[in-house]
Amino acid sequence: MDSDVHEGKNGWLFLTGALVTLYGCNSTSLPDAKLRQWVSVIETRAARLEQMGIQYVHMPAPEKLTIYDNELNAPVADWRLSPALRLGELLQRSPYAHVWLDIIPALHAARDDRQLYGKTDSHWNPEGAFLGYKLLCERIGLNPDLDMLSRKHVDYHAVFDLGAKLDPPLGEWFKFYDFTKNATRYYRNSITQYLEGLTGTPATFGGSHVAFKNRNPAVADKKILIFGDSFSSQGVESLTAMLAETARGVEFIWSYDLDWRYIERARPDVVVYEMAERAMAYLPKDDFSLRWLFWKRGWRVKWLQWKVRLPLGIFGSPAAPA
Repeated sequence: MDSDVHEGKNGWLFLTGALVTLYGCNSTSLPDAKLRQWVSVIETRAARLEQMGIQYVHMPAPEKLTIYDNELNAPVADWRLSPALRLGELLQRSPYAHVWLDIIPALHAARDDRQLYGKTDSHWNPEGAFLGYKLLCERIGLNPDLDMLSRKHVDYHAVFDLGAKLDPPLGEWFKFYDFTKNATRYYRNSITQYLEGLTGTPATFGGSHVAFKNRNPAVADKKILIFGDSFSSQGVESLTAMLAETARGVEFIWSYDLDWRYIERARPDVVVYEMAERAMAYLPKDDFSLRWLFWKRGWRVKWLQWKVRLPLGIFGSPAAPA
């Protein structure tokens, strides 16, 4: 068993290792002093976006340790002292407490009714993402499509990140959805093309950028810009795609830092910030430039695509949406 994996009850695997050090008030990786810096970052973002007439929603993505503590075989971590819960408590004293979206209570309440995370994966499954989607819609003022999980899907067996750490690797059955019924993903940059064409371990994640549009007259006339990671993601099976079925335009950028210049060009109605709890030891600087990172990593991706003979996309992709 890999030292970063805890084997829980009933076949549940949990990411541990460095993640465990983020739980607790005495955490050396995420002390209260850094959480107070996080509060300052959130307040600065919310104030600046408010001046621009843009709604800000800050939604941490909970770890499986935070939700399924009942499936642990040992007291690996105290979920009540998770990174998101600790930061959320500090933020309640802020004038911008309203931007915080705490989805942990809802996931806890639903965990016994249906499986919300993959047993051998460190991420939520479509059911967990759907619950996050409904809460986001409520906060943004959208009408969620409650039949989202009845859409077409295929059942397949795969080895996910935690199962891959076992010897031999352990897989599980999973539902792969295509949530795009009315929405069209009309843009993806070369980093996204690289990630979606890869079968091995990727050399890069950050800088992936996709854009969806939806011409269905019934959807909300709003543009949503998401800065996030693998919990929201760029594919048709993702939380991003669920939102794309519910709003006129949705973009996703894989980044923990905001790109203020891009926000000014894109002029979204809403900026959603999603971040996995495991990443919260990183304090954003918000000096990110999508355009600069695309060219920096894009050339590397071009070389990697050439190396494995994947389709080249840097110059053949449609123009970026903004």
